[in-house]
Amino acid sequence: MRGILVATSLALACAHAPRAPSLDGWRELRSPHFRLWTNLPSRDARTTLDQLETLRAALGTAWSAGDPADPPGTTNAIVLRDPRELRSFTVWTGLARVTRRGPLLVAAGTAVALGDASPRQALLAHEVAHDLDHRRMPGAPRWFDEGLASYLELAELVDAGRVRLGEISRDDLEAARTRPLLPLDDVARTPWETTSPAELTDVYRSSRLWVQLLRVEEPARIRTLEAALERGAPWRVAWVEARRDLDTGRLEDALRRWLHGGRFPTELHRFTVTRGPVEERALATWEVHLVFAELWKAGASTIDDDRSPRVRAELEAAALAAPDEPLPKVLLADLETHPDRRLEAAAGLRRAYPRSPDAAVLLARILRDDGGPVPGRREAMLDAVVLAPDDVDALTGHALEEARSGEYVRAFGALRRAEEIAPWNPTVFLTRAAILGPLGECEEAVDAVQRALDVLPDAADPTEVQSLVGERARVRRTCRPARVR
Repeated sequence: MRGILVATSLALACAHAPRAPSLDGWRELRSPHFRLWTNLPSRDARTTLDQLETLRAALGTAWSAGDPADPPGTTNAIVLRDPRELRSFTVWTGLARVTRRGPLLVAAGTAVALGDASPRQALLAHEVAHDLDHRRMPGAPRWFDEGLASYLELAELVDAGRVRLGEISRDDLEAARTRPLLPLDDVARTPWETTSPAELTDVYRSSRLWVQLLRVEEPARIRTLEAALERGAPWRVAWVEARRDLDTGRLEDALRRWLHGGRFPTELHRFTVTRGPVEERALATWEVHLVFAELWKAGASTIDDDRSPRVRAELEAAALAAPDEPLPKVLLADLETHPDRRLEAAAGLRRAYPRSPDAAVLLARILRDDGGPVPGRREAMLDAVVLAPDDVDALTGHALEEARSGEYVRAFGALRRAEEIAPWNPTVFLTRAAILGPLGECEEAVDAVQRALDVLPDAADPTEVQSLVGERARVRRTCRPARVR
């Protein structure tokens, strides 16, 4: 998701001319919740990783009135040393995306000549907030996601175990005093992808204010909304209930009182950081090319922003630099659009690299999605889940294969694990629909396809959207409820 206002991004773009990063000096660091790829110096890289873990724990208190529940999963992060290097890939100053390889945060350091070069805390906080929202409230609409991230980005770490949420910047405070607050329902109906940058400025600001108004003035309503989403309710259902009988005029009066008093209400929460040993290693050249490929894919600013040639070039460079490594070849095979050639390439890689989780998962995913010949399919699914037990594609493929065999306890066990790991992934909901439909659970199957639509990332491929719409219609048309069989 977009981490910073479009207008701000474009203004900063003028101040930082792009500069391509070098292949040298890259490292990977791992902590309990993050895998960081960066060309920052080791000391600053460790500072950044510590910031990410601290912010994840601190901002996690924003949900369910400070519920310390820790959602599972690892988030990938790419932090470039200089904002000009990030400008080589995107106009955004920071972003959070959901990718096939998992959630991804992207940011840049402060480009200072002396001292700590790690990114600004507000930038990291904004993107970490998006990451938590993906995990805790998958399918939340753009206005709520961006409003909450903007609300949390100025979190004040009071000390090692307390955080204050809800501070507002001087610019936002001045804008709140001089610009009208857009009505809540207008904000909720805004088509973000087709709205001009100038108009979005007011929508962002109003989203942030509405989130704070709801949290402060309607805490029980917000807790109910969060609880419904944690149970798996689609946003459209949960929000209709949360919006019922809401007096927005009273909330606007509360905002005027805050402005008149000169201070916005804040929340103070306690938190505990889960820390563990930090693993650090230098990245090989081929791995840096894979990082650049991820940056090209993540940095697209519109649906029509096709980065495919640049992505392919980086993957080919990685394969050339490391001819014995399977991952670059797997990612290149995944770019193949012709079904037969794609399946042939995946099967060949599986034979060439029998212990590669990536090769096993690619073949399993192709057989799952493209049909594939039945002979060997079950073996491919089982191999994938053994080699990659926490991979969503392996788990969903395994769930479907168990359901085909009538082993529904095992099928739903694998599916639940996939949902725990990646509640933002459309595939887990499509898999649920594919299992429930033949069982005659038609309403639940249709709702599962709708959830897949709800959790699609911003700027989703229109072809993917239409495919899901068609699948929803197909389930409605063909599913026979169990009770009338």
